[in-house]
Amino acid sequence: MTNQPIDRFKSQVFHILSEIPKGECIAYGELAKLAGFPGYARQVGSLMKNLPKDTKLPWHRVINAQRRISFAENTDGYLRQKEKLENEGWVIVGNKLTINENSIKK
Repeated sequence: MTNQPIDRFKSQVFHILSEIPKGECIAYGELAKLAGFPGYARQVGSLMKNLPKDTKLPWHRVINAQRRISFAENTDGYLRQKEKLENEGWVIVGNKLTINENSIKK
C-alpha cells in the first residue's frame, strides 16, 4: 500500500473502532472487512499493537476470531486488555471471552 491507501485504511479502521459500543467486541478480520479491506486482519492487529497506551480508542474491544485475547497470558498487554474487558462485564477464562454478564437479563 502506498501512503494514501495506508492513511485511508487507518482512518477507516479507527472510525469503525471508535463506534464499537461498550460491552461489545469485534474480531480483527471483521474490523478489516468493515473498513473495506478484507483480508487485512494482521494489519489491523499491527495498528492496535502500535496505538499509544493513552489512546482513547477502545482497542481492547478487538479480539481474535476464536474470541480470545491475542496477547500471551500474563503479559502487560494481556493484563491491560483483560482488565478493560472485565470492567465492561466480560468473563474471561484463560484468554477466552466467555460471556458478558451485562448482557444477561436478570
